[in-house]
Amino acid sequence: MWSGLGPEMSVVRADLGELIAFGYEIEEHPLLGVAYRGPAHRLCPDQIEHELATKVIGRRIAVWDRVGSTNDLALRAAASRANEGLVVLAESQTQGRGRRGRSWSAPHGTSILMSILIFPAEPLTLLDRLTAVGAVAVAEVVEEWIRAKAQIKWPNDVRIHGKKVAGILVEVDRTGGVVIGIGLNVNVTSTDLPEELRDTTTSLQDLTGTLVDRSEVARALIHRLDYWYTQGLHPDSDQLGEAWKLRSEHVGHLVRVELEEGSICGRVVDIDLKAGLLLEEEATGATRRIPSVMIRSLSPQKLVEVVDPGC
Repeated sequence: MWSGLGPEMSVVRADLGELIAFGYEIEEHPLLGVAYRGPAHRLCPDQIEHELATKVIGRRIAVWDRVGSTNDLALRAAASRANEGLVVLAESQTQGRGRRGRSWSAPHGTSILMSILIFPAEPLTLLDRLTAVGAVAVAEVVEEWIRAKAQIKWPNDVRIHGKKVAGILVEVDRTGGVVIGIGLNVNVTSTDLPEELRDTTTSLQDLTGTLVDRSEVARALIHRLDYWYTQGLHPDSDQLGEAWKLRSEHVGHLVRVELEEGSICGRVVDIDLKAGLLLEEEATGATRRIPSVMIRSLSPQKLVEVVDPGC
């Protein structure tokens, strides 16, 4: 849409110059005025913070160009509880990590690399719920952009049509602070990825066919994270659990669950943040509940892992 520059020409031109210098695509016409043609390729803190009005998450937002790990920066900030709600974003990271020590990398300026610092009342007993906070928030934002249902693969991947678009990593600091780390592929193309990931990974740009405004994605994600964090920790509310189960990739499907005692093959009847997995065993037809407390008690190398497509 074209807009006239109005009488305060010098002021408007100065503002336009700043926007263009930052990277926004602005077209000027001698008669029609100016028109917005596209987002900046860089994350814009002012755009993300504008009238954000969240309760906890997003009280302070820090955007970096290049870091080792956004989770590490957020964990460092856990030394002070005054930093609760801090959101750390980066254009790229050199030591990003996923679950089980796996790395998470993305080309500079293509993704949402975000870490959020919070201080929940009982962090060690809330890890599964906080992972769900991240997964559901990401899934909702992805759904808004692509107009299709996102699915959550146990326990922390968000996928579209069987391809991973995001991952969540929750880490606890000795101070009681918890960091929710999120990596979301936004403007990553298949040519940006290592060949071995091209068949299993996707992005918002791949799914929409157009360049996506990452600042708007970050803003929307902070809103949903704040909502689900404040809703999901109420002991009498199961809204988070229902939203998580609704998007579960595994309910109704045959899976193999690796436990410390061995493997179990069965169909997932139910998945619950509080109670864990309910399986109908393939061999006997009997149902078996694998409680969340059992999942949490296993060593990091032997966490319950649900593996599709079957047993």
